[in-house]
Amino acid sequence: MSSDPVSEPSLVRTGAKAGLAFAGSVIKGGLLGLVLGGGAFIFYVSQLQGPGNTAARAGGVGAILALLTSPSLLVAVLLLLFVGVYVALGVAQGRARAMQHLVAARGEAVAQKLGGAIAGRIEAMPRTHGTLQRAADWLSVDALSKQLAPVLGEGKAVRSVVAFVLNRLPMSEMLTEWQESRAAHSEPVAGEGAVAQDPALRALLARRINETLQDLAAPSRKPLYIALGAHAALLGVGLWLVS
Repeated sequence: MSSDPVSEPSLVRTGAKAGLAFAGSVIKGGLLGLVLGGGAFIFYVSQLQGPGNTAARAGGVGAILALLTSPSLLVAVLLLLFVGVYVALGVAQGRARAMQHLVAARGEAVAQKLGGAIAGRIEAMPRTHGTLQRAADWLSVDALSKQLAPVLGEGKAVRSVVAFVLNRLPMSEMLTEWQESRAAHSEPVAGEGAVAQDPALRALLARRINETLQDLAAPSRKPLYIALGAHAALLGVGLWLVS
């Protein structure tokens, strides 16, 4: 039991690290929202009494109507929305970092176990004149997650990995490659009699799944940079309107 590469204690430690990484990124996103989003909003609101808002400086009902009908109010609302944008980016980054920990710790095991599960379903599929039809109909995130639960554990992290892999795997291309390889070696197709395990299919799936997981393990900061640029540009336009 202790020799199992995906033993329960290791899964617990990996899950704890992934949870901490997720929480840390969410906290950072919240802080960015408060400091950058909230700070820019408060600063901009404090500038609404600038030379560009002559009616607003007059006071009274006229000032309120001027603000409600001015582009400056729209800018203020958009600046406030960036608080939520930074929080959402923190959540997305947290999920990516959690997946990164899972893939780094269990990527190879996940690839082997998930590849074996998918291969078993492919080998058990009915065939029409020896040709596999619509393999994707036999694969589902829920079914594979439940099948892998005894060895990989349960939870959103494992389910997210399974969903990511199934969405990215070029199943038609892989099945064609596998069948062509078997035909070239004149091997009988597994499943036409008793269902037999095919090591070549499992190796192919494990390799392609492992390659797919590497994409999952590389979170990008590009969305954050885009948000920072858009935020700065919006604040600049707003300050120009009230100057």
